[in-house]
Amino acid sequence: MRIAGDSRHPGEHRTAGRLGMTIKYDGYLNVLFVADYRKARDFYENVMGLECANATDGVDAFYNVGSNGMLLIARDIADDLLSPGDVDHEPSRGGRFVMATGVDDVDDAYEELRAKGATFIREPEDRHWGLRCAHFTDPDGNVWEIHAPVAKG
Repeated sequence: MRIAGDSRHPGEHRTAGRLGMTIKYDGYLNVLFVADYRKARDFYENVMGLECANATDGVDAFYNVGSNGMLLIARDIADDLLSPGDVDHEPSRGGRFVMATGVDDVDDAYEELRAKGATFIREPEDRHWGLRCAHFTDPDGNVWEIHAPVAKG
């Protein structure tokens, strides 16, 4: 990932703010706390088609997503990672963030995901910033976007 205006390559050290903290980009790890571990694994593996790279049954599951990773953690285990007061155990009532990923054809991906049971909150549409996008939720209400450049024609 290249930061706008930054001539360095991904993976090089960057200095954040005035603290002089050194951060090295080596890919992102998105960690999702899930209420129903088995239901979440079923969704990510059988609906989205992700391959589980590593898992501890009932605890966590790791997926490679391009050069990044995604880790599902059961909410009761998440209490141990943070603290019980810092983990939201209530069902999501709306998007707090969006996990976005490119696809070759938004309409084809939309039809395939919908046929496998994904719940879409926005159907495919061309957006003014030049992407065709559609949005769906996982079993915990986390929002996903699939997108591709708007076809020129």
